[in-house]
Amino acid sequence: MNGTSRAFVNDSLARYFDSSDTWPLAKFRIWLVKLLMYGGSIYQKRMLTVGAGASLLIYSTPKVNKPHWFVGLLIPVINFFRPAELVRRRDEFAAGVQAQVQDAFGAKLSNMYEIQGLATDPVAQGRGYGGLLVNTVTNMGDAEGRDVWVITSDARPFYERFGFSVTRTVFLGGNNPSWTHEPVNISIMHRPAKASEGFSPKAELEV
Repeated sequence: MNGTSRAFVNDSLARYFDSSDTWPLAKFRIWLVKLLMYGGSIYQKRMLTVGAGASLLIYSTPKVNKPHWFVGLLIPVINFFRPAELVRRRDEFAAGVQAQVQDAFGAKLSNMYEIQGLATDPVAQGRGYGGLLVNTVTNMGDAEGRDVWVITSDARPFYERFGFSVTRTVFLGGNNPSWTHEPVNISIMHRPAKASEGFSPKAELEV
């Protein structure tokens, strides 16, 4: 878990959040939240790993698109102990992204796959692990005739290699006087389903 966490050291969105997380034991709180999220995703069978855990991907399906109830219960309790500025930035992110996602996909959203998190330990990058995991999810979507979407800050060129394109953009921090850097660019990306061998839209409708 520590290795994949290092993947976000230079990530724009991670810096936007982490720079405001100044409370004592912040690192422990973050570690505990990730432990619960990873554990819940493994239990729900919606985490993929490769390279002995050097790279991992968490995704959602139309049938399983929420955290395990136990995780959903505990994380808000743990996150209660966050500084006010971090809460404001998290709320800014949630409000901006949720509105744009709904505007982009509407009712179709409930029938799509989502890549919710992808991380590769920096020492294992360049081996094709991330691409292998992304292809696994897009292949699942193709087999069912379902589109895939993802939210990213800095990985837009990476996802473009796998057929994703930007459908909406959100900027964070532009009106926040405590953020002295350039606004953080968040891309909402979409990959339409492609015809898959053995997949029949008609057959799916008949099931």
